[in-house]
Amino acid sequence: MTDLDARYGKSPRASKRRTGVSIGVTVALVIGVVAFWAITSLNPAATIESEMGGFTVESPSEITATARVSVQPGTPVACAIQASNEGSSIVGYQVVQLDPQAEQHQTVHVTLRTTSAADTVEVRECWVNELTDSADVE
Repeated sequence: MTDLDARYGKSPRASKRRTGVSIGVTVALVIGVVAFWAITSLNPAATIESEMGGFTVESPSEITATARVSVQPGTPVACAIQASNEGSSIVGYQVVQLDPQAEQHQTVHVTLRTTSAADTVEVRECWVNELTDSADVE
């Protein structure tokens, strides 16, 4: 207790103000956590994960790769896979379309044609594929 509090007493408004601010901050934090959970859980694009399994150099103009893609079941996905050479130049690129599956994890096998010998392959990006019918693609 400070000298001023002893002399004049504590203001009941200050105590209520601090309580109101604490409640407001707590409510805002809870709303933020619930909103973040809803966005990440209900958005299939937020839950796509990919991991390279390995690759084999077949020839200076061809490389085969295996990747694992994890997504919510029933979500159509497309992934861009690229091959690079020693100088980090892109020498092969392909977009692979994955149909909706009942399982969360899918294994992808792809053969890339390359313009020169590749020494690295990576899954560059995966996204929800809105066009599931190949006749829609132009």
